[in-house]
Amino acid sequence: MAKTKIGKGLSIEGIKARGFFRLQIQDADGKVAGDSGWKENTVVNTGFQDYLCQTLAGMAGSKTISHAMLGTGTAPGATATALDGEIKDVAGTRCAVTPTTIASKTIQFAFTLASGVYTTAKTIQNVGLINHSSTATAGSIFAGNTYTTSSLATNQSVNGLKIWPLWLEIIISKLSKLQEHLIETICNQAKNSIKFLEGSTTIMGGTKIWCME
Repeated sequence: MAKTKIGKGLSIEGIKARGFFRLQIQDADGKVAGDSGWKENTVVNTGFQDYLCQTLAGMAGSKTISHAMLGTGTAPGATATALDGEIKDVAGTRCAVTPTTIASKTIQFAFTLASGVYTTAKTIQNVGLINHSSTATAGSIFAGNTYTTSSLATNQSVNGLKIWPLWLEIIISKLSKLQEHLIETICNQAKNSIKFLEGSTTIMGGTKIWCME
């Protein structure tokens, strides 16, 4: 998370939308022939705008994730609206996702590209999430990233998983520490300006703060 300074050397962590993905290529017998390992996603600008901000507000133009796609290109930049090098030379190349929530704070998108969808072998190296099944209609990408280049034969399948943890407990922890720091600062400044009796109080914003010497 990015850190923002708020004065006197104190910084708090900013909030970023992050997720992770993992792809596995499987042979016809189910044996894993390739594994990307866990990699971090990149959310594009319109991903933040259309999928997060506008969807939370229920605004017109908001989008929800429905499909995953594979490609042969590079990682999406901040202004990207499509997956670079998306494979779309045959029908059914976009994979419907199955979303589930895990322990209320994480959403998971699982998808499978079945063997035989691609009619020729491909060299895949990126993946993305999008809001439409049709490559002709396109849609607008939410997030994606690259992984180590992998060869995919026509008789192999791809199983994918994308997860999005919501680190609310980290945010709460940081705010709690900030509150403690502010209370300590207020009390120290007050003690330097006037003499306090033990157990005296000061009121700020309707909250009673005890400054003990």
